[in-house]
Amino acid sequence: MNLEFKKTSPEKVSQVLALLSLANLPISDIGKNVELFSLEMDSRIIGTAGLEMNGKIGLLRSLSVIESQKGKGYGLLIVQNLEAYVKTKNIKVLYLFTTTAKDFFEKKCNYAVIKRVNVPIEIQSSQQFALVCPSSAVVMKKEIPF
Repeated sequence: MNLEFKKTSPEKVSQVLALLSLANLPISDIGKNVELFSLEMDSRIIGTAGLEMNGKIGLLRSLSVIESQKGKGYGLLIVQNLEAYVKTKNIKVLYLFTTTAKDFFEKKCNYAVIKRVNVPIEIQSSQQFALVCPSSAVVMKKEIPF
């Protein structure tokens, strides 16, 4: 078994968008401002992540693992790889919104719940914050150690 986390190649973007749709994650606002990543097992996409960057702040989004591979630690592996990547981009803080994975991010990935009013303007101005995620979504934050 060969596992590889990498930026999604242009020819596989449609596969990632299809997986995100299957996971009921928003895709309408994914454009040039969102870097997509894939976790591939033997060249087959089994997980996804997205990243929006604004200066030293990042928005982690579009985290998914296909149903048949859930519960095997791949979600955590994706988050760890994405956090390693943002360090190379000098991003100091990651934010995310979730309606279903609060416990996963809190317990396995060490993200902390914050109030919406404490979200920096760079994240508030994202489509994800302003239009896509419901106001009931939990907002989380993690300082990225260097």
